[in-house]
Amino acid sequence: MLINMNKPFIKWAGGKESELKYIIPALPETINKYVEPFVGGGALFFALSSENIKKRYINDFSKELYDLYIEIKESFSDFEKEIECIMHNWCVLEKIVANNSSFFISCCQDYISNENLIFLDDQLTSFTYSHSKEFNGLLKIGENAEISNFENEIKKCLIRKIKRMKKISDSVHFREQDIVDNIETAFKAGYYTHLRNLYNKRFSDELCCFFTKAKKCAYFYFLREYCYSSMFRYNKKGEFNVPYGGMAYNRKNITSKIKVIKETDIPSLLNETEIGNYDFEQFLNSITLSKNDFVFLDPPYDSEFNEYSRNSFSKKDQERLAIWASKTKAKVMIVIKNTDFIFKLYNELNFNIKSFDKKYMVNFNNRNDRKVKHLLITNY
Repeated sequence: MLINMNKPFIKWAGGKESELKYIIPALPETINKYVEPFVGGGALFFALSSENIKKRYINDFSKELYDLYIEIKESFSDFEKEIECIMHNWCVLEKIVANNSSFFISCCQDYISNENLIFLDDQLTSFTYSHSKEFNGLLKIGENAEISNFENEIKKCLIRKIKRMKKISDSVHFREQDIVDNIETAFKAGYYTHLRNLYNKRFSDELCCFFTKAKKCAYFYFLREYCYSSMFRYNKKGEFNVPYGGMAYNRKNITSKIKVIKETDIPSLLNETEIGNYDFEQFLNSITLSKNDFVFLDPPYDSEFNEYSRNSFSKKDQERLAIWASKTKAKVMIVIKNTDFIFKLYNELNFNIKSFDKKYMVNFNNRNDRKVKHLLITNY
């Protein structure tokens, strides 16, 4: 099996990039059709060379992810332009903070000394008003809507950040550069939240014409890359509600990722791939499979914690998947977190089961153990 080791261009919960060292050696030697019904970020899909794979099929139940793959497949240049607009604004924010650093240092030091919220609010309101042309010019590049909301988000994030610095000032000494870094974080968080608000209203009467397919995909990609821990979590209204990732993301620039997509064979690889947006069983049953075809299954984990996504995956779904895998003629590999339910399910169906350990990079609200055992399950 030839490997090119292209990396995923989007972060996705449960991505298998770190487990490829276990997965790739266990692949069958021959693959005619490569099929992946839970593609997510596509770590294995992108890592495998297409030279000895005759046809590829990928699928994901996330409509937003499906749209992104289709946009890169069919209209990459439009997507690239929208990302460039967003990142232009991202870099301009850095200049605004740098050019006005003395003002922000003074604001912060005044509030830490006097804790006068009314005065702080007046200072920041005056700043956003006096720099309105600068903000409007910034957002004009991206043709962004609802500029007044953007200015309000900036001010809210600045006040929140400065109040936070005041709260911990007794135990933390803030150098002037620390203050500037925190102010930049507030600006970036405000811009991120502004785009998140627009994205959540993309189907509204006010904004449906504003959002082209390319813009929807660019906003989705930006939010996924800059949100906290790359989570995808939605509230009861179906709105994406993960906050900005924080100071560590301030100088992150995703144009380098876009350049990698452009300079590798990713668009052409997607162009040669059938891409679906269906329930996994509907997708799998639409493909005629034989013994030299390979199906890689990376399903959602057996867990009651479904807060990351609007698309829950129940035990009945796990059973549907296992039954399908036990009946197919194709070679199948399942990589999944070990639970008593999962082990029993595949063991009773006489699959070959191996295990390996994985250390999670993210431990959100202590819902995941840092070190867990994963199963690599095959029918060959």
